[in-house]
Amino acid sequence: MPMGQVYESGGERSVFAEVDVLVAGSGPAGFAAALYAARAGASVLLAERYGYLGGMMTGALVVPVLGMGNGSGTGATAGGILTELRDHLDAFGGITNSTADGDYWIDPELFKWQAVEMLAAAGATVLAHAMVCDPIIEDGAVCGAFLETKQGRVAVRAKVTIDATADGDLAFRAGCAYDNETHDVTLGCRLGGVDPERMKAFTKENPDKAAEILAAAKALNNDRLPGQSWYMKDVDVTDPVALTEAENRFRRDCYAALMYLRENMPGYENARVAKTFPQIGVRQSRRVHGEYAITDADIQASRHFPDGIARLGSYLLGYELYGVPGLHYDIPYRCLVPKGIDGLLISGRCISGDYLAINTLRLIVPCFATGQAAGTAAALAAQQGVEPRNVDTDVLRDLLREQNVPLDY
Repeated sequence: MPMGQVYESGGERSVFAEVDVLVAGSGPAGFAAALYAARAGASVLLAERYGYLGGMMTGALVVPVLGMGNGSGTGATAGGILTELRDHLDAFGGITNSTADGDYWIDPELFKWQAVEMLAAAGATVLAHAMVCDPIIEDGAVCGAFLETKQGRVAVRAKVTIDATADGDLAFRAGCAYDNETHDVTLGCRLGGVDPERMKAFTKENPDKAAEILAAAKALNNDRLPGQSWYMKDVDVTDPVALTEAENRFRRDCYAALMYLRENMPGYENARVAKTFPQIGVRQSRRVHGEYAITDADIQASRHFPDGIARLGSYLLGYELYGVPGLHYDIPYRCLVPKGIDGLLISGRCISGDYLAINTLRLIVPCFATGQAAGTAAALAAQQGVEPRNVDTDVLRDLLREQNVPLDY
C-alpha cells in the first residue's frame, strides 16, 4: 500500500567481509551451497536472517527428505550431500524414519546443531541474525550484498553471490525478471493437554453428538481440527501485508476452534496450543527467469541435459502423483543462472522453471541438489575469475561426480 516516497540518506557502509562466495539463506539449498563452495576451497560467508539454519526443514518442520529413490523400492539413487547428510545425522541418532526408496526423516533440532558444525569443519563462516537485503551492483554485475544486522547495515563483497532465499529476494532486488504465482501456505500447530481417553469414551457413548461437535470445530478452522495443519490458498508471500494477514488468521482460526472444543468436547477442557511452528510453511513464490526454464514436460519425460547438475526421480507433484517408478530427470545448470545479471546464481525453489516443475523441485531433495551444484559452480567461477554463466559445465559435472552425485545412471 504505497503512500508516496521518503528519501533515505545513504552514506558509506562498512565492509564486514570480502569473500569468494556469499550465500543468502540457509535452507537446504543455501546450506549445501555454502558447504560445497567451502570444500572446493572458496572463502564463504553464509548469511541467515534467523538464529538457526535449515529454512523450512527447521522453521516449518518439513523434515521428510523425499525423492531419494526412483520409486522402485530398491534404495536411494540420489547421492552427494543427500546421502552424506543422512549418514552423518544417523551417527547421532538424527534419522527418525526411512523408506525402502531411501527417503528419510531428520531430527530438526539435531540438524540445527550439526549443520553449523559441518560448515565450520569445511571452513565456511556462518552469520546468523543477518538479513541479506540489497545486492551490491557494479557495472551490471552483483558483487555481494548489504546485510541488515543489529549493528546496522553492513556490506559483504563477494566474487559470486548465491540467492538461496527461497523467494528469490536478492535476485528480485537485483532486477532479475521472474514469475510469481501463489500456492498453499501452512502454519503448523501442536496441541497439549488433551485427554484422549475421556474424548474416546464420550465419542463411544454419543457418536452423533461427538461428530456434530467436531464438525462445528472444523468449520471454524478451515475444515481442520486445531493441531492439524490446514492450508490457505492464494497468499502472495512476497507481500508483507498478505503474509501478515495469513499468519494472524491461522492463529485466530485455530484458537476459535480450540475455544469451542474446550466448551463442548469432553477431553478438551484443558487443551492448549503447545506451540506453533517458528515459520509459516511456503511452497512457491518467485521463480527467477534463468538461461533455461525447466518444464513439467521435461520432468515427466525424464529428460536429460548435457549441463545436467542433478539426476533425480520418484516424486512428481502437481497431479497428486507421488513415487512415480522409473522417473529420472535432469536439472540443467542453466536453470541456476539468471538472465541478464552476472555475479549471481540461484538455488532452491526459486530456480528457473514453470509452475508445475517447481512444484516438484521445491521438495527438499531437489533443493539440496541445486544448492550443492550452485556452491561448486560458484567456487569454480570465483577461482577461475569467470562469470557463473561461463563456468565449464563439463568440469562442473566431473566435480559433482567426484562428490558422489550420480549424473549418468
